[in-house]
Amino acid sequence: MRQSRIQLPFSGGFLLIALIFSSPAFAQTNSEAVTLRTATSDSSGPALTTPSPSPSLADVGIVPIGANTPTPAVTTSEPIPLETTEDLPRSLEDFYGPNEGPVFRTAVGVNLLQPWSTRFGNQSIYSKTVFNPGIRYDLEAGYNVLPQLRLSVEGDFLYNSIHSVVWGNDTRYGTGSLYQIPVLFNATYHYLSQGPFRGYVGGGAGANWMVYQSGTALTEVGTYTSYQWNFAWQFTTGFTYTIQPGFDLDIGYKCLSMPNPNFADFGTSHALFNHTAELGLTWRF
Repeated sequence: MRQSRIQLPFSGGFLLIALIFSSPAFAQTNSEAVTLRTATSDSSGPALTTPSPSPSLADVGIVPIGANTPTPAVTTSEPIPLETTEDLPRSLEDFYGPNEGPVFRTAVGVNLLQPWSTRFGNQSIYSKTVFNPGIRYDLEAGYNVLPQLRLSVEGDFLYNSIHSVVWGNDTRYGTGSLYQIPVLFNATYHYLSQGPFRGYVGGGAGANWMVYQSGTALTEVGTYTSYQWNFAWQFTTGFTYTIQPGFDLDIGYKCLSMPNPNFADFGTSHALFNHTAELGLTWRF
């Protein structure tokens, strides 16, 4: 029996091929579809669901032109307080001590006394006394009325032994000494700095109790002793280094002078100068 062939027109064949290739996509679309199940439908029947809604423009942060921009929610939080401790320094005084208030100072140093020249009687006899290096010890109590200005009262002790005495053209050697106890009122200006070093300069004036002693070999009249108050002035300069707050190491220079030293039986005398290099300690309260 002769089999009959079914011949499809060209357009029908093209449609068949399109259906074959589109069927997988169609099946995939049906599998992803969500069915809705109605209350009246049979539980055994297919369930129908609705697709999830698409996000709106506002949800993704897109605001149409002309629309008001939504105000973001503002969350408030209390400020976190900074931790403070009492040990933290608040000023330079915590590092270097007070700049105003009572002050006590003590110092010791080497005193160099310049030769002392005099003329006796009718000024026909010239005499010059040469002293050995001596010692000076200071005690000073004061008050810093300003951070830069200190007012103080100072009491000192100076001692120098006599090296030799010149009488005219004759030089004599023997025993003798000069004691000085000045009491001075001082004003000192301090250069404040941001560090431990501070320079100072000052001056003072007062009276000097002087005791002059010499043995027989040094004089024409034998053993000689005289004591007298004399006017004195002083210049001082140096610097301090703060070891700890309110406690300073003091390194200074002092020049103590008597413009017109006067002793019994002495004639006209030239000014007497003491030069001292000191090392001291200062307490600021």
